[in-house]
Amino acid sequence: MVNGIVLPIKKVFGLVDSKISVEIKDEEKKLQGRLVAVDEYLNIHMEETIEFINNQRGRSLGTVVIRGNNILTIAPLIS
Repeated sequence: MVNGIVLPIKKVFGLVDSKISVEIKDEEKKLQGRLVAVDEYLNIHMEETIEFINNQRGRSLGTVVIRGNNILTIAPLIS
């Protein structure tokens, strides 16, 4: 924590083992699944992943690894 501000990487580390939604850069694609691991470059490992294209459910992808450079947003899924 820097002067009372929580860094974004700390927020993402706090989401491990919870359901998240990840928006991919330059594509109309979102992935939803359980965050298994994240590193300092925001590369993420997800399981039980489902692809959504233009907000329409697509394929079940299972386990995926996404390079941090390709991520536009990461958000928790509210159940």
